[in-house]
Amino acid sequence: MGKNRKNHASRLPNRELYERMNFLYQSAQLAAATTTQPESMGNGGSSSARNANLTVAQSSSSGSLQPLARFLTKEMRLVARKSVLRLSPHVKHSHCRACSTVLQAGVSCTVRVKGKKNGRRVITTCLFCGAQTRTMANPNHQLFVDKPEHTTISQNEE
Repeated sequence: MGKNRKNHASRLPNRELYERMNFLYQSAQLAAATTTQPESMGNGGSSSARNANLTVAQSSSSGSLQPLARFLTKEMRLVARKSVLRLSPHVKHSHCRACSTVLQAGVSCTVRVKGKKNGRRVITTCLFCGAQTRTMANPNHQLFVDKPEHTTISQNEE
């Protein structure tokens, strides 16, 4: 009776840990994208003064949830390290390895493409710590996890 019953939870080992890491990743992305608006904005004053105050408030760390996003990213990496689970390359490239800041082009990092036609590199520079990552920009290159023959769960078991 136990052999005929399909147990979907046993297909993916450490399913709860992957779900927790997914939640932490999504929460960090949301926290990094969310900024709190200043509440003490008066109705008076010129529009340029209001815009200047708004940009100063958004650029300060007290007006954003960046510290929370960094904490959630550190927790996700810690869960993966303790349970010896691998993070997807897409997840690895979406945060800074040095300070755990969620990388968003133009907001928390700058992205440049350097090099000739055959040897192009994408250089991502974190605006908080200054760390740089360099990756090849080959249009024909495909990550292993993106290839059709890659499966996390063996489908031959069914």
